[in-house]
Amino acid sequence: MLNRFVSVSLITVFLVSLSFGSLVLGNNLTLLSNDDDTNFEISVNNNIGFNEYSLIEIDEGDNDEETEIIQILYEFNFSSTGAEIVNWDFGDGNTAIGNQVSHQYEKPGTYFILATSISSSSIESDTLVVKVNLVADAEADNMECECAPTAKDTIIDLVTVSDTVIIEGYLTVEHDGSSESCSLRNPLQECHLRVILQYTQSGSTVKEQVLFDDTFRSNTKVIDFSIDESTFEEGEKVQIRLETDQLRDWHKPMANWEIRVK
Repeated sequence: MLNRFVSVSLITVFLVSLSFGSLVLGNNLTLLSNDDDTNFEISVNNNIGFNEYSLIEIDEGDNDEETEIIQILYEFNFSSTGAEIVNWDFGDGNTAIGNQVSHQYEKPGTYFILATSISSSSIESDTLVVKVNLVADAEADNMECECAPTAKDTIIDLVTVSDTVIIEGYLTVEHDGSSESCSLRNPLQECHLRVILQYTQSGSTVKEQVLFDDTFRSNTKVIDFSIDESTFEEGEKVQIRLETDQLRDWHKPMANWEIRVK
């Protein structure tokens, strides 16, 4: 009888201990996974930023001009709330740590930002998306003599990206040279210009569109161009090629364009 009483008592103590332990363990698990008391969020000063790109060809009196490129990168300022330590992944291979950080993207495109908050009680994350567009201009030297297949030509690279983009801009050509200006020429000696929008893959032209191919008698000619929602893969680019069939024509081309990421 005594042995039976002892056995029952031990079982009772075990069940009570197990219930108490489960209660404590359950409370601990709830504490580690409960995020009701936290409010981790991230934000950015602007979801859309514009990088600036400027190219100038410096005339040195030959066909091998020196190129000067100026780039100004938009600075995104990121901040977080409800966090002790925040790890940032900017989506371009760069990372940072802090509650408030800043970052610049070298190339236009769409970037997905992941921020992770680590504390003694929880690990949380939040995401956001930013887009980087481009405002660009280029000032090329006079169209130089190639002699074949055209008298003179020049190329302006539009600096495209691997993304779906809209490209809009305009090309300005000004008479620049020792020969008589375009406005003073007779009808049989009018200035000539051919403007071609070329799509290239790894340096080879795969498609092209003639934007302008005619003569004119003004010292300034403006040609608009637009590429609507084209998707470019790695290695694909767009360039503007200018040609003239007349050796006596001296034209200085300048381009302004904008790349907007869809």
